[in-house]
Amino acid sequence: MEENHETRGIFVKQTIKTGLLSCVVFLVLLGFFAGFAVLNNRDNTQPTQPQVQTTNPTNPTDPANPTNPTEPTVPTEPEPTVPEPDFTMSASHVFVYDTVSQKMLYTKGSTDEKIPPASLTKLFTAYVGLQYLQPDAVITAGEEVTWIDPESSRAFIAYGHQITVEQCVEGMILQSGNDAAYILAVAAGRAIAGQPKMDARAAWSVFIGKMNETALMLGLTNTHFANPDGIDADGHYTSLTDLAQISRLAMENPIICKYASTAVDEVTYVSGYTILWKNTNELLHPNSKYYCADAVGLKTGSTTNAGKCLISAFKTENGYLIVGVLGCPDEANRYQDTLNLYHHYTGK
Repeated sequence: MEENHETRGIFVKQTIKTGLLSCVVFLVLLGFFAGFAVLNNRDNTQPTQPQVQTTNPTNPTDPANPTNPTEPTVPTEPEPTVPEPDFTMSASHVFVYDTVSQKMLYTKGSTDEKIPPASLTKLFTAYVGLQYLQPDAVITAGEEVTWIDPESSRAFIAYGHQITVEQCVEGMILQSGNDAAYILAVAAGRAIAGQPKMDARAAWSVFIGKMNETALMLGLTNTHFANPDGIDADGHYTSLTDLAQISRLAMENPIICKYASTAVDEVTYVSGYTILWKNTNELLHPNSKYYCADAVGLKTGSTTNAGKCLISAFKTENGYLIVGVLGCPDEANRYQDTLNLYHHYTGK
């Protein structure tokens, strides 16, 4: 009996020791895993380092800063606009066009109304002709110089005279020569057709067709040409909107732009004849009462149906202000209307 009690006591003691040891081991392991979990959780919740800004930080107190999401964007004040002219103009149709914004600043008369352009036509004649002829190519004047109205403006290019394409353009712009316009039309028509010996009448028709084709391609839907010089004719018309675009194209062409701003030039034809050409635009002549230092073109025009016309280009800080007046009763009016509009829209 005593032996069994002793044995049972020893067994109990060993069991207790084993249990205590297991508890200690369990607690140690439990503490280890708990510590690991805490460390791991701390790593997971650690905020990342902010990226270094390469630009100036947004000012949170500046409401005008559009990058600040917490503040509304304050709209900028619109640029001030020039009020419409309040002075009387003699012209029946007027446009003021800015080449920088490519917008009309002012118009008088319907912008899409079909109106006769007179010799303003020559700007487009020169533009189209220079698409197909090299400026230094030599042209021999033919029978086409005899087709023009004897009373029309001339560059005095006679049958058999040889001139360059560039001289022909100059004669159209400075002298407003109808003879130069017809010579260019025939030469360009032959080049378009690829037939250097083409009949002059046929070549002339080819060129007029190309003028109208080019006008449509450029979106000049209210323009149609019946001749290259602008003489009054059925089916020969344009509009204020289209004239503004034609003027812009002219000023973008270096050859047209060069001669549109030339007041006087002594020219010697390739065949040897020398002549002095004077620009019909009085804005370019320092001795004229209408002289304007900022004027750099562009073209005069005059017919019975069109009246006295003038498209002027004035140099601005970044581009040109183009002013067109059509249907004026006399030359003085076309220049005065133009200068009044120039002063109004430039503040000079």
